[in-house]
Amino acid sequence: MLNNLFLSEEREARSRKPNGLKDPCSVWEETIYLRESEVYDPPSLINLLENRRRTILKTIQDAEERYKEATEKLQKARTRLQQAKVKADEIRLIGLAQLDKEQRDLVDAADEDPKRLEDSKNYTIRFEKQRAIEQVRQQVSRLASERALESPNSRSDNELHLRLIDYKIGLLKSMEDVADQN
Repeated sequence: MLNNLFLSEEREARSRKPNGLKDPCSVWEETIYLRESEVYDPPSLINLLENRRRTILKTIQDAEERYKEATEKLQKARTRLQQAKVKADEIRLIGLAQLDKEQRDLVDAADEDPKRLEDSKNYTIRFEKQRAIEQVRQQVSRLASERALESPNSRSDNELHLRLIDYKIGLLKSMEDVADQN
């Protein structure tokens, strides 16, 4: 009798699948075993049924534990997904703000470029104008000096010579005034 009970439990352990559930064939075999068993005494049947009841309860408890674990993992995954979505939105908003700022900076720089070019052009024109005026002033001064020196050599009178110098000095002063106004 104990031998039959031991064989039944051994068969049950071999027929159990990795997920903790019994193979449907093993339940059928157990039913056939009970019917064909020569020993129908109530204590062995009660032990067999009690073992079967414990096995079923254990399977249910294991399934419930796995369900709870899976539910917790699913909830954690949902939480991580929500956090990832929030982080992605933050990154997207930061990127859009940075893009907008860079666009504004480029537009401002493009607006400033013509102004800087105009200022540079005006400075260059003023510089070249002053340089040309200075060159003309130097040439006039040189020519006036040469002519002033030539006049005494040509034996003209002093009065003419003084008038010529006064005229050229006046000419130089008027050129200075024009240059200062620009």
